[in-house]
Amino acid sequence: MKLSGLIKGVSVKEIVGDSEREITDVVYDSRKAKEGSLFVAMKGAQFDGHRFIVDAIGSGASAVAVEDNSIVNDEYFLSHHTTKLLVPDTRRALALISANFFGWPGKRLKVIGVTGTNGKTTSTYLIEWILRSAGENVLLVGTIKYMLNGERLESATNTTPESFELNRMMATAVAKKATCAVMEVSSHSLVMDRVFGIPFKAALFTNLTQDHLDFHLTMEEYFKAKKILFDGLTGDCLAVVNIDDEYGGRITSGTLARKVTYGFAPQSDFQIVKFSFGAYGTEIAIKHRTEEFEIKSSLAGRFNAYNLAGAFATAVSLGYDSRLAAEALCKVPGVKGRFERIDSGKGFMVVVDYAHSPDSLQKTLQSAREILGSEGKGGKLIAVFGCGGNRDRTKRPKMGKIAEDLSDITIVTSDNPRFENPEAIIDEIFAGIRSHDESVLRIPDRGDAIKKALNLARPNDIVILAGKGHEDYQDVRGIKHHFDDREEVEKALGLSENLTMEKS
Repeated sequence: MKLSGLIKGVSVKEIVGDSEREITDVVYDSRKAKEGSLFVAMKGAQFDGHRFIVDAIGSGASAVAVEDNSIVNDEYFLSHHTTKLLVPDTRRALALISANFFGWPGKRLKVIGVTGTNGKTTSTYLIEWILRSAGENVLLVGTIKYMLNGERLESATNTTPESFELNRMMATAVAKKATCAVMEVSSHSLVMDRVFGIPFKAALFTNLTQDHLDFHLTMEEYFKAKKILFDGLTGDCLAVVNIDDEYGGRITSGTLARKVTYGFAPQSDFQIVKFSFGAYGTEIAIKHRTEEFEIKSSLAGRFNAYNLAGAFATAVSLGYDSRLAAEALCKVPGVKGRFERIDSGKGFMVVVDYAHSPDSLQKTLQSAREILGSEGKGGKLIAVFGCGGNRDRTKRPKMGKIAEDLSDITIVTSDNPRFENPEAIIDEIFAGIRSHDESVLRIPDRGDAIKKALNLARPNDIVILAGKGHEDYQDVRGIKHHFDDREEVEKALGLSENLTMEKS
């Protein structure tokens, strides 16, 4: 593609060199630059791509897009026969260039974005399941994996990939006859313009609670990041929000999209009017206009009542048959690492869950506590959790307090320490814990912590393994070591490789 065509619609302040040269690839990593490629220099959290412009040119880059004009002078570009593009924002430029490069695949898909602190992954799976039940070919983009019609398309790197990878993936999906795309839209991706220019048809907001404050610094900035998705919707789009959440009303202020609400509140467009759940599922009834729709799902927990209602509201508001949507949700399989239940074979339940924020941990433990109450057999709740390193430190003591308050036995362990000392992270968790008796244990080795929890468990108990969910690794000083909570349970309990897991 000619460079001039590649930058169509991109705000360009200045072009130095030939704008009609042929471009065969777009890269933002200088190590991938080669003859015929356009290198987009972006400023990241750790590295500034502008510092690698000379490297990219040395590797043969035919063109370079910059927003900082002070790093390499024009004479250097000209002497190396490399075209320079000066743009106001290279991240936004990359998004539009990527869309041009792949022929704007997003315009050929019905794109649905899901954002919020908790419930994004489950909600995308639920919506994808309804759409596939309705005969759509669906691309799913999220934390666990990227899939097309239920088959893995490629491994997930970020919850929301960089704009070039996202457009490439959508182009691949379109070539394979995809009609829709359902994606998790993280706050990072919104602030970093990874989804800039994506023509979303609908957006779903699940909730907003403390998380990622190491990046956003304040809850208000975190909220503003999420709001970007709704601010970008046009008049022919759909905005679906959890009206029970304190941010639900604010997030759609100013949006041009049609607004739809869901929740327990009487004013909800899709109101949850009945709700009950036990160890192996949830039953809800959703009232929409004059009709009620009953959904019996294997997903457990009050939070999943919201996930089911949000997915139902989104699909029906997009025009899909309400009966079909309700029936589909009754049949949807579980989501890996989201309140994923394991039958121990010893009379107690083990739950693997991704809860890694104060609110998500609280909701997971509350759901387990409610299950114990519904069973009426007097079981105990044993919680195993840790906190990730190099992330928001203020949530650590809060999570310690939540675990202590809601659990009968709390075991504090390691999660992904990254570049922090695991013992120091645990110290900060313990700052929120009052008791220091046998009800609260400190076991830094996660494998040992899981074994201890299982050894303590008795019939009718529930063991919650929180924090890692679907992850099959521990990140220690930049190296990902294989570690899977499910495998640790299997080894500790002597379960077979064909362990049957009931998931939600």
